[in-house]
Amino acid sequence: MEELCDIPNESLEALKIEACTTTTTRVCDLEVEENKFNVVVEDEEKIICESEEVVQDMDHKKAGYLFQRTLGAGSFGVVKRAKQLHSDEDVAVKILLKRALEKNGGLEPIYDELNIIQHLDHPNIVKFKDWFETESKFYIVTQLASGGELFDRIMHDGKYTEEDAVNIVVQILKAVEYLHSQNIIHRDLKPENLLYLDKSKDSRIVLADFGIARQLENDDDVIYRPAGSLGYVAPEVFTSDGHGKPSDIWSVGVITYTLLCGYSPFKAESVDGFLDEVTSDENPVKFQRPYWDGISELAKNFILRILDLDPACRPSATELLNDPWIQSKCSLRTDLYHNMRKNLSAKKKLQKAVELIKLNQRIKKLRQLYLLANETDSDLEEEERSSSASLSSLPSSQSSLSLSNEYGSKSKREQDEFISSLRQQTLAQIIKVATVNKDTVRKFEK
Repeated sequence: MEELCDIPNESLEALKIEACTTTTTRVCDLEVEENKFNVVVEDEEKIICESEEVVQDMDHKKAGYLFQRTLGAGSFGVVKRAKQLHSDEDVAVKILLKRALEKNGGLEPIYDELNIIQHLDHPNIVKFKDWFETESKFYIVTQLASGGELFDRIMHDGKYTEEDAVNIVVQILKAVEYLHSQNIIHRDLKPENLLYLDKSKDSRIVLADFGIARQLENDDDVIYRPAGSLGYVAPEVFTSDGHGKPSDIWSVGVITYTLLCGYSPFKAESVDGFLDEVTSDENPVKFQRPYWDGISELAKNFILRILDLDPACRPSATELLNDPWIQSKCSLRTDLYHNMRKNLSAKKKLQKAVELIKLNQRIKKLRQLYLLANETDSDLEEEERSSSASLSSLPSSQSSLSLSNEYGSKSKREQDEFISSLRQQTLAQIIKVATVNKDTVRKFEK
């Protein structure tokens, strides 16, 4: 059997020291781990506290606004007029449902919009005020433009000349020039997004709605994902070549054309139809008589410069501000109001049937929004109650327009009164349903 060796005393002492050191180290390690755990717990508690503080801060921000009537509605939410309580200032608040946004590509576009509008500072661009969010919604607060939309104001004023058109186009170009200097493209330039700041005669125009605006990397950068409103959007938006700053310029051209005659240069109602319309004819932009008889050649040349199929050939906003038509300040003061009103009115009549369909679709969208909305949040409850009640009663009102036996037995005067009453009832129902869409209300009020 193997003999056990004696261990020297000094070795025993060394082992005792090592054992003691190891034990101490392990105890220290445990203390360090415990401290780490405590730090983690403290960090988590801090994060929770900070999150609660953020939520409370957001709720506090929301409480700082008195929400009023609805100004408009879209696929993702509504725009409401509100009063900022601490400043007593009237503002516009865009309320967007997060779940609706998430179902349509995510929240990133909202952060892109916020990143853009927070840094804009120009007299012809609606001013950003604030933003906040709750668990279910985004709130974007901007300057309130209470003077009405571009064409509504023209129709209301009763007099309109080529000189007035120049003044409008100059303001649009200045807004676009500023955006492009910041390498931002709006991508949705159209009359509905051009608002008068107030109701005064000399009110300036502001450009609104930057929901699909994008920041470019440089002057020549392009975006490949299509976006915009058919009728105002440039052809290259629908191709694989991409679109950049020239696409905004094209939209300015379409707006200018419409400002001078009351109708659009393009009649297509589909993307394929539009592309065919602008490519199949060597000169797709027509100036039909008699609508263009009283309009200057300078104005026509201005439009033709812009509506060039080749984006590279379109002038910049800065170049257009130096165009002869703009610089002439247009001495032509022929009143264009009669033609404008006639053409816009005719267009509205043709759109009435379409608007009824759109109205029904809008209500469906609103109902979807309410299903997505937090039931405890009352931002949209008023519209839901009003819309649902009115929509449910609308079919019965419409069906009552068909002539009954009772109608046939009435006198001519009684028949007229009967029809008038039914029309008023139906109109009232339509207007109730359309409270979320002021454009539709205005169409049917006529």
